[in-house]
Amino acid sequence: MKKRIWISAGVLILLIIAVTVGFLLRERKVEVTAASVIFSGHPYHVYLTQSVDQQAIREGKVYVTDEKGNKLDAAISLNDNQRTITIEDLSMGKYILHIDKKAFKRAASKTTVEFQVIEKLESVQSVEELEKYFEAALAIRKQNDQKFEMEDGVVEESAADTSGSDHSTTNNQVEGIDEGDIVITDGKYIYTAVNQKINIVDAQDPKNLRHVATIQLKNSYPQLLLKEGNYLIALLDEMVLNSKDNKENYIWQSFTKAAIYDVSDASNPKLAKEFGQEGYMNGVRKYNGVLYMVSGYSPNYWFMEEREVELRPYISDGGETTPLEIENISIIPGSLEPSYTIISAIDLNNLTSKEVITKGYLGSSSALYMSPNALYLTAFDYGEGAPMPIDLNITVSDGDTPVSSGQTADQKTNIYKFIISGTNIEFAASESVKGHVLNQFSMDEHNGYFRIATTEGVAWGSQPTSKNHLFILNGNLEKVGEVTDLAKGERIYSVRFMGDKAYIVTFKETDPLFVIDTSDPGNPTVLGELKIPGFSNYLHPLGDHHLIGIGYDTEQRMDSWSKEPVTVTTGMKISLFDVSDFANPKEQDTAVIGGRGTYSEAQYNHKAFFRNEELNYYGFPVILYEDGKKDEIQYKGLGAVIYEITPERGIQLKGDIITPAKTGELYEDWNTSILRLAYIGDVLYTVSPNEVKSYDINTFNQIGQVGIHN
Repeated sequence: MKKRIWISAGVLILLIIAVTVGFLLRERKVEVTAASVIFSGHPYHVYLTQSVDQQAIREGKVYVTDEKGNKLDAAISLNDNQRTITIEDLSMGKYILHIDKKAFKRAASKTTVEFQVIEKLESVQSVEELEKYFEAALAIRKQNDQKFEMEDGVVEESAADTSGSDHSTTNNQVEGIDEGDIVITDGKYIYTAVNQKINIVDAQDPKNLRHVATIQLKNSYPQLLLKEGNYLIALLDEMVLNSKDNKENYIWQSFTKAAIYDVSDASNPKLAKEFGQEGYMNGVRKYNGVLYMVSGYSPNYWFMEEREVELRPYISDGGETTPLEIENISIIPGSLEPSYTIISAIDLNNLTSKEVITKGYLGSSSALYMSPNALYLTAFDYGEGAPMPIDLNITVSDGDTPVSSGQTADQKTNIYKFIISGTNIEFAASESVKGHVLNQFSMDEHNGYFRIATTEGVAWGSQPTSKNHLFILNGNLEKVGEVTDLAKGERIYSVRFMGDKAYIVTFKETDPLFVIDTSDPGNPTVLGELKIPGFSNYLHPLGDHHLIGIGYDTEQRMDSWSKEPVTVTTGMKISLFDVSDFANPKEQDTAVIGGRGTYSEAQYNHKAFFRNEELNYYGFPVILYEDGKKDEIQYKGLGAVIYEITPERGIQLKGDIITPAKTGELYEDWNTSILRLAYIGDVLYTVSPNEVKSYDINTFNQIGQVGIHN
């Protein structure tokens, strides 16, 4: 009996071994992440879920053929991770990458990848081509979801000049290019956008302010206001209950709209034109009377297997919404995202005869920078770790080989350049650089060159991997110069370009301010560095040789849990930097406001930064907190502060418009907080959600107010 049991057990063990060996030796379908189209002169990257043997490249087991099947002598290389193949130096045409099954380190099936090299951007040719794009996106979405489940089981220039103006303007990044804001003035009226209302206040008599009109919006929330002649332009975010994909299934969709009102009679605004496009607003610019509007949109492509889905974004030109024409849609070569960047342009000085020009580009975008000649958009690209890779010509298997959870994403930023001329928008070039950008101030165009600062890696944890770079690209977005590996272990907190100099603030425990000379684009050079406590979130030019920094003061404290020293923020800090000696930048003066917990919108939104350059006044709204008991913070008040800042006198407090906290008041009331500061002549205005107040700009004594009842 025992012998029979041992024989049975032995047979079972042999059977298990045989099945296991069979499982390990069976050919596995290799999953591929790759774009189907690239520009001529750009490398083509193919990301695999199986490692390739370096010897296989030399032995010709990885090769490229043209569309006639001819084998080509292509430049093929394998990255250090052994899962990324790069192909270079191919001319225009259609190609197939072949990876023999013997090229893989583990048993795998032969893999082929079709791709195309093009010279210029081309429109999508048909709805079927668009469907193919999103079918691939859907397949790879499933692939990534499965990988996530298996791994889980194992373990983000120059300043606009206001001198000579009799009223305040938006604090724009580039002079002459308006970005819009929630509060603007034309010197007679103050326009505010709060909640679902646009209010108009007559400020011609500052002692007797009058609320003359309200534009009540139904399903829209105003995000920005701009002014062009007698037109008030409101950029709206509208949530639309949409059933275009299926009459029985309603889905909330975001719609970005521009509503243009004739305010020649400010007390009776009239809607002159309205247009819009699907998606969330990415940014808006107004230059030479032309409005440019950018939104990002991802269709409901994941429903494609269940029902018919409209994959094109919807647009509206004052009437019924319709899908964007297929000839106005293009796939950005190298794009790996199932989402659109939609760009519209309209001539505000010729509304009656000029139509809205709208184009859609398959490829996501985030930060936006615009010069008088070009519009630049960036998108963060995780590379091999891309969460939603796309390949139009790959059939993706369900797969059974998870990507290692220790695999590090190849962090890159994709840059897209569009040439603008009036309402004409043309895609010009694209390129990728290491790392990711912080915001629009990380980018600048100067003398035909594009400059961009990035942070690569992560700056937190016990072993930070971060490092910071500055890249310079020519008009074709070809890299010509760089400064790399700045401030390892830290990340960028603010950037400002002034002429041929770049100023970069990084931070972890102290605030290094780097001064970089870019006058020779091919050889940018670090000239100087300043290390001080604290950091600046925003840098503002003061003449050619000084900078104003808005940020936080910091100090070292003992952590009560770890008993280790940690760096913590304390009060808000205003710094005046003297960079006249580029090799030895200095913090000339400072002022600290409040204590721990104090903050201002100006720290993360430059439009909240007030400037009156005739008086050398600079200010911002502020919420005051101080240290309380047992590491708690205590609310102390809200309002705004205004400083006179000059190289000669440093930082001098001029206006303290702070309302102290009431007894027992634990936190600020948003309805009474100051959103923006503005001026007309010698009168200062503060704008809150529910009122506008006027002050003598020299004494800061209040002289008037009016409610706007939001």
